[in-house]
Amino acid sequence: MGFLRKTRTKDKYRVVYTDHQRLELEKEFHYSRYITIRRKSELASVLGLSERQVKIWFQNRRAKERKQVKKREEMLHKEKLDVVPSLGAVQQQQQQHHLHSGQQQQHMQHMGVQQHSSLVSNPQISSSMQQHMGSVQLETKPILGLD
Repeated sequence: MGFLRKTRTKDKYRVVYTDHQRLELEKEFHYSRYITIRRKSELASVLGLSERQVKIWFQNRRAKERKQVKKREEMLHKEKLDVVPSLGAVQQQQQQHHLHSGQQQQHMQHMGVQQHSSLVSNPQISSSMQQHMGSVQLETKPILGLD
């Protein structure tokens, strides 16, 4: 254990691993997140660490990875919320659309125009009909196959 530096933290000593030890431990971690008993013994011997230190380093490294993954997922989730309108805004838009569609239907019925239900529920068709309804009066004829 001559390779290790120790620093004082309150009442305990904390081991500071050398760059070489960290590099070898990281390489092993990227090979396998869980170390076997045999490999733990070999690595401890090669790096001048106790098996307990190697075991705890791996536990801490897995905890660090979980924390990093969680943070990454939160950032992605936040980015999606920034790009996509909030659910409240979507619901408000839908309510406004339904209210407007209802007013359009009432206006059309008042003018004696009947509209097939599939046209009302389709926002693109309803929207184009709204644009044309202001100046055009529709003459309706029954269409075969829709009823």
